[in-house]
Amino acid sequence: MGNRMFLWDADWLVLDSETILRDGAVVVDGTTIREVGPSKELRAKYKGERGIDCSKCIVIPGLINAHNHVYENLCRGLGKEYSGFEDWLRYLIYPVNRNLTGEDFYWSAQLACAEAFRTGTTAIVEQMTNFARFQADHNFQAFLDAGMRGAVARGASTRSSIDKGEERSAQEDLDAGENFIKNWQSAKLVQPWLGPSGLFCTDEDTLLKLKKLTLKLSTRYHIHLNETLLQANIAKKQGYQGEVDWGYRIGLLDESTSVAHAVWANHAEIEILKRTQSPVVHNPSSNQVLASGVANIPLMIKAGVPVALGSDGPASNDSMDMIAEMKSCVLLHRVTSLNADIIFSRDAFKMATEAGEKVLGKKVGKIRPEFEADLAIVDLRNNPCLTPVYDPIDALVYYGSGRDVKTTIVNGKLVYDDGKFTTVDIEKVIGKVSETAERIETIVSREKGGTSHG
Repeated sequence: MGNRMFLWDADWLVLDSETILRDGAVVVDGTTIREVGPSKELRAKYKGERGIDCSKCIVIPGLINAHNHVYENLCRGLGKEYSGFEDWLRYLIYPVNRNLTGEDFYWSAQLACAEAFRTGTTAIVEQMTNFARFQADHNFQAFLDAGMRGAVARGASTRSSIDKGEERSAQEDLDAGENFIKNWQSAKLVQPWLGPSGLFCTDEDTLLKLKKLTLKLSTRYHIHLNETLLQANIAKKQGYQGEVDWGYRIGLLDESTSVAHAVWANHAEIEILKRTQSPVVHNPSSNQVLASGVANIPLMIKAGVPVALGSDGPASNDSMDMIAEMKSCVLLHRVTSLNADIIFSRDAFKMATEAGEKVLGKKVGKIRPEFEADLAIVDLRNNPCLTPVYDPIDALVYYGSGRDVKTTIVNGKLVYDDGKFTTVDIEKVIGKVSETAERIETIVSREKGGTSHG
């Protein structure tokens, strides 16, 4: 039996998107949730036990950021002048990643973990694409050192449409991918996946071989499909409905393949996603910043497609605040559909919590017995921004912020509590990232000097 942790007297205990307790309590045994119920009952059962006072607080399942490129937080705030997704990749992301070291990637990932913990996120799916894939081990180690749950997916590239320098032979990426999985598959909190960026940079045969490798080694696969209209149109010129159809026909889609974006998936492709039960990860803020389009998430949900939520990389979103992402999700679909009933706060909350179970294949996203002990405590005490609260999910989604989080628990361990990080040396991390940022300014300035953007 592991060490016990008690969370007492929560004003609001959100077990899942449909179940809320007033004056609730949680008992954690080691790394898992043991019991959930009214504080009065559990206090009587565990008489005299001390714990975390959650009065004047909302306790929620830890939020799950199901698609990210955390190394991009080194480019936060840059690139907003570029005219669309392809230019943004070509003139910002690729030149920066090409010039970063393994140490740069490590400290960037540590910074991302700190931001996640500060804002109530307990799991991240990280996709290491283009030049970043060569440093996937550094990101994995950073996640482990910080105590982050999630996955690191190593990319591949055999036919880059952006920068030929990222290309490697199919065999080289297959061997590197297999070594990556085998080197890290004994890790408990973080899973090693394969995550080729997409059809625009890797040939179909290699994509399928990478997929088969994940099945052979009992891990998972993560890929961008139909993120932009250009990508969807290229797929149509090849004779497919879009990139989802393309990926399906070459054998990539099943329950263990998560699809980032699917912005331009049509009705037929949504039916494919339903049939294969491939989880889609929606990234509303990133899609707006890069003008990628609006995914038909309401139809996907109605059809029974598993839909999770991600912030995407901080270079396109600038934030990893998943509470803010939930609001962005709801508002985006209401305004573009001109229908205030198209999606609700509980839909977005479910995407940011429960749906993570489908993506990660772990018992996460709910406060239930036998689920992983990943929780966040949101402070209401003397908080004018979250007063009054009539419904805790509505409050969080419509007028909450990740910065209202007081405490974050991952795997039964306090990783952030009342302004203090317990697993990340935040002063050192910020110092290291600030040094790297000075070099990035030079890289970006040089790139702008040699390129004209309209």
